[in-house]
Amino acid sequence: MSGYLSRTSRRHREARFAPSLWIALAVAVVYGTVFTSLSATSGIAYNEWFATGANAWRSAVLPLAAGAAVLIAFLLRSRWDGIFRDPERLPMRRFYWVVVGLFTLGILLHLLFVQWQQLTVSLLVAILVAGVLVGFCEEVLFRGILLRALRTHGHAEFWVVLVTSVLFGAFHLANVLNGSSWNAALSQMGIAAASGVALYLFRRGSGLLLLAMIAHGLWDISVFLPSNGDSAGQLISLGVSATLTFFGVVVVLVSLAHDRHMVITQKPRS
Repeated sequence: MSGYLSRTSRRHREARFAPSLWIALAVAVVYGTVFTSLSATSGIAYNEWFATGANAWRSAVLPLAAGAAVLIAFLLRSRWDGIFRDPERLPMRRFYWVVVGLFTLGILLHLLFVQWQQLTVSLLVAILVAGVLVGFCEEVLFRGILLRALRTHGHAEFWVVLVTSVLFGAFHLANVLNGSSWNAALSQMGIAAASGVALYLFRRGSGLLLLAMIAHGLWDISVFLPSNGDSAGQLISLGVSATLTFFGVVVVLVSLAHDRHMVITQKPRS
């Protein structure tokens, strides 16, 4: 009886198909298509998504919920391991933690300038739900599924970080389809790519994708909340934080490039 239970447990754990980059990219395309189609058909311009509670629920929360359903269905079907937890705790240099701290500082600075009096209950709840869903969906996709696929074939961790961060940035170009200008989308692409490295460090530092999800969700919530965009203090403080974070990310990438020997090879359980 115990032998049968052991075999059943192993069958339950093993992947139904081996992790691969092509499968991960296909999941990203399906997720992006579902999300973009639902948000674009809302008829609400990108810069108006969080103008009201009704806008936020239809243009952001609904598409994100549908995207989350796609990702959960894939995870249940594929049974890939290593999505939510690293097989081992990876070493963290001290200045890696500096980037984590700067990213956290950016969240706090955003929250300092929130115009709370402009919030309705519906809008606040929608923003909180959207933040949670963004943190879940985009982290599972980029620093979960795609990261796992790249690690399968023994790519150096430098390339794992670089590719997932660049793809994360490029993913935001889809906002053009929702009415965002190309200049704004390209700027967002660069910010998102740099943020991808910082979010990777949240996972690396803890060994858990959950911390990256929380950091990502809090960042987006702080950005979605209405703020006084004309405040000189806000622009200066956020500009300094963003500049320091950008240079910190560059230093991290240079460091990772020198650690080409670091390869986290994960094979599906069998």
